[in-house]
Amino acid sequence: MSIFGIGVDMVNIDRIKKLHHKYGKRFVTKILNSTELELFHQTNDQDQFLANRFAGKEAATKALGTGFSQGITWKDFGVSNKPSGQPELILSNKLKKLFMTKGINASHISLTDEQPWSMAFVILEK
Repeated sequence: MSIFGIGVDMVNIDRIKKLHHKYGKRFVTKILNSTELELFHQTNDQDQFLANRFAGKEAATKALGTGFSQGITWKDFGVSNKPSGQPELILSNKLKKLFMTKGINASHISLTDEQPWSMAFVILEK
C-alpha cells in the first residue's frame, strides 16, 4: 500500500469551549454526526470531546486534500472508538464512494490531548 495523504490538526480546547458556550447546541450539531452526538451527551468533558472530534475531522479533510469543500461537511467524517479504545474514522456513504473513486482503501487516525491542546493525525492509504 502507498500513502494517499497525511493530515494533522491541533486545536486549543479553550477555543472550542468558547465556541461551544457561545453557540451551544447549534455548534455541537454542526460538528457532530448522530452517533457522535449520543457519545457527546454521555461524556464528562464535552469540550475536550468536541475538540478531539474537531481536530480529527480537520486532519481527515487535509489528508483527503479537499478541506471542507466539494460538498464535504463536518458530518461526513465521524470519529469513533473500536472496543480496544483505538480511534477510527467513520465515513458517510458519500465519502465511502469518494474514497472508492480515489482508490483509498484504509484510514488511520490518532488523537491526543493535553490541556489546552487537542491534536489529530490522519493517514489515508491507497
